[in-house]
Amino acid sequence: MNRRQYLTRAGTGVGALALLAGCLDDFTGSDSSAEVGDRTGERELDRAAGALNDAALALDVGGGAIEDPETLEFDPDEPAGLIADARAHLETAMDELDEGRRPDVETLRTYADVLEGLVAVTDTVADEGLESEAETVFATIGGDGDIATATDTVGERTSKLDEARTEYDEAADDFRTLEDRFEELAGIDRTDLESGISTLSTVLDSLETLGSGFESLLAGYDDLERGRAHAEDGADKQASEAYADAESAFETAAATLEGDEDTPAGLTDYFETAICQSDQLIDAVTAFDDGQQNEGERALAAANDCAQ
Repeated sequence: MNRRQYLTRAGTGVGALALLAGCLDDFTGSDSSAEVGDRTGERELDRAAGALNDAALALDVGGGAIEDPETLEFDPDEPAGLIADARAHLETAMDELDEGRRPDVETLRTYADVLEGLVAVTDTVADEGLESEAETVFATIGGDGDIATATDTVGERTSKLDEARTEYDEAADDFRTLEDRFEELAGIDRTDLESGISTLSTVLDSLETLGSGFESLLAGYDDLERGRAHAEDGADKQASEAYADAESAFETAAATLEGDEDTPAGLTDYFETAICQSDQLIDAVTAFDDGQQNEGERALAAANDCAQ
């Protein structure tokens, strides 16, 4: 399943931002304290607000494309360009407006900071790599892959998600600093933006949980293979210790994955497959530890079938 498909199915974070008011072609929301003869500062402030709202709308990756998820695209350059335009307008507004209006400029700059963070997070979340990475993990668990390669692949994804989480937290913190004046300046309902921010966090939670589950699965499979090697060499004690490590890792994977309460619809298949493999691998390692080779092989085959 294309990773971008779950974004649309879940109605997630950035899609919720489409509830915003949109372009402010006729925006006149801010109070004027400037002279009637020169409204440059006011106009620039309004243009900045309009560009920022357009940037929020550009974060929507849903729409009619849900019927053909393979065509879904998220281009961070579009909202990033709008944010840059808004910042330019705000620079001019800062120069043109009197001292008393500077807090308004700073409020919209914070809005720009929030959206910049959301763009970065969305770019990570909408990356198309999840499907191939999941297939790499599932194939490795099925005995057709290299554990080191799969582990490195998951590790790279985890690092990207860690960065996205930091960016998200900063954006959420910035959003919380916005006061009531923000709604008046931006011409939007604060709760609409808040809903999108909250849902994007839920998506990140699930992706982070999936990554942790994958890591535990691969660690357990490595222990399982180590146990089998020891068993073939007649080192029963070492084999039993490795099997115990494997069972613990598989149980951790299952508990981690089953603990995700708000899994987006588009990620459900990945979670179900990983949980299925965890359960079968627990059976496999138990059988091998008890010397029941045929049962162990049967469970391994069943783990592979989970991904079919």
